[in-house]
Amino acid sequence: MFSNIEKNKWLQGAAYFLMVITFVTSHINNVSAKTQKKAPASAVAYDDNQNASVGVMDLSVLPAVKGSVKQYLPTPYGNLGGLLLNDGTQVMFSTMFGEAVKSFVRPRQEVTIRGLKARKLPLLQAFLIENKNGRKIEEDSPEAGFSPVPITGPDLFVQGQIAQLLHNLQGQVMGVVLKDGTVVYIRPSDIGKLGFELQPGVSLYVRGMGSSTSMGKALQARLIGQTQNHMIELLQINAPPFGAPAGSPAYDYIPQ
Repeated sequence: MFSNIEKNKWLQGAAYFLMVITFVTSHINNVSAKTQKKAPASAVAYDDNQNASVGVMDLSVLPAVKGSVKQYLPTPYGNLGGLLLNDGTQVMFSTMFGEAVKSFVRPRQEVTIRGLKARKLPLLQAFLIENKNGRKIEEDSPEAGFSPVPITGPDLFVQGQIAQLLHNLQGQVMGVVLKDGTVVYIRPSDIGKLGFELQPGVSLYVRGMGSSTSMGKALQARLIGQTQNHMIELLQINAPPFGAPAGSPAYDYIPQ
């Protein structure tokens, strides 16, 4: 039989051996995980076959609109949220889908778009876009739209005449496109505060946070008016509320 000393030495050796095995196994798993490339999540389904849809839903039954792309409709954050066709049709989609659309179609190209059409407005929520070569992309998860972190920096200032109104999916006016292609977004709740009617031909002077990229210029109106000397300030919903005055009892209060 083994003595107590020999048993202790044997147990210590076994424990050390198990520790080495565990360390080596963990290291191998970590290296394997790092070398494996995970495909990024996408909201787009591509139809390389040009004949068969790769999506789960049959989008061929949706109404189709054919036309030439007049311009992109970028957001103030610099991503793509829609297209404007030459016939005035406003095409809307999620900014996640827009990441694929901006490299799939270009202004002045012919497209066929399937989606949900508004009853009375030239508005279409797109779920499938087919380019002139017959290749298609589909919106795979329209509910997953999101915007990146808002950019910071000095306001943009633009002026020009309204070419077309823009609407949201509820049919409310949410902005305008100027004749030079600049996209101005105005919250529907602020439309009634303007003191004048938004319609084609009306001159606008606008200042607000926005972006200017290869897709075009877009901004969220903060100051707006028909002349530069008479511009009204619109409430900034995302602005933090004013804090309590310094020295007051509520100044040091931290909300839970």
